[in-house]
Amino acid sequence: MTAIRKINEAEIILNRLGSNTTEFQSDLNLFAKTIQDVFTHLLEEYNSKFDFKLKHVSLGKFKKSAKRLGKIDAINFLIWYEKEYRKIKDDTMFDFLLKDVTGEVIFKEGVEDTKKTCSLLLDRVRQMAYYAYENF
Repeated sequence: MTAIRKINEAEIILNRLGSNTTEFQSDLNLFAKTIQDVFTHLLEEYNSKFDFKLKHVSLGKFKKSAKRLGKIDAINFLIWYEKEYRKIKDDTMFDFLLKDVTGEVIFKEGVEDTKKTCSLLLDRVRQMAYYAYENF
């Protein structure tokens, strides 16, 4: 359940976000990176669950393994995962957080509005992970 661990880390970062204005930008960057890590860790967990034994999990490799091995459960998970991931990633509300986590996140809202947006994103990602655990 490493995705849950990452969700908990994101929650800790979110709780301190804005408490220190000098660290706001670095905390925001860390939050965005941690949210991205949730998606990666979720794929890694299901890599293990479906026994693909991929060393470096990516969506493409996961998809190839699922199709090659004909694992219907894995294919169903993948269809669901891609759909949910796209819904979150394509939501314009989260653009500034999910566009490019290699650089700095540029926020255009005030601190409180940014924190609310981060909270909404965390809730969506948490729901996605819990749904996966309950259904796949």
